[in-house]
Amino acid sequence: MQKTFHGLTFVSEPGRVFSPRTTTEHLVDAALERLGDGPARVADVGTGSGVLAITLALRAPQIEVWASDTCAKALQLASANAERLGAQIHLVHGDLLEALPRDLDLIVANLPYLAPGTPGYEHEPPGAVFSTGDGLDHYRRLLAGARGHLAPGGGLILQFDGEVLEADRSELSWLRSRLESRVAAAA
Repeated sequence: MQKTFHGLTFVSEPGRVFSPRTTTEHLVDAALERLGDGPARVADVGTGSGVLAITLALRAPQIEVWASDTCAKALQLASANAERLGAQIHLVHGDLLEALPRDLDLIVANLPYLAPGTPGYEHEPPGAVFSTGDGLDHYRRLLAGARGHLAPGGGLILQFDGEVLEADRSELSWLRSRLESRVAAAA
């Protein structure tokens, strides 16, 4: 199945990777605005079919992009999309920030954030939409490790429940509190 994202056509495999959503284009826009025109080192954590990493690499060719995922099949699809579209990215098989370089200028992520059993996602792979506990465990672990992977002026941009949230390296605790407040308010 083909899916258009940020003006580019990607191959997606529903049931194998999370299907790209138009709302996630706002995450790309925020990342491009933050990055500007200079060189930068960027990681897309939980890349799936690679839409974030590939779009960033093509829209800002001066940056170096790493794309990580725990699912080898997702990385195969991301690799095929990158090759087909002519994007140069580093693919990393690992959990969250595992095996990613340090001194990143930006980390982007659209990770699973729903509590197990949340209805309405029967056609998506469970590992791509459901986190453990209250649904924030993936983001909690990402935020706990992000400081050690970000350069002093680095930051993190994530998508949570359709909203793009951004924090500098010094604001990671604030971002975690904001996510936890949103989940508590929804419960």
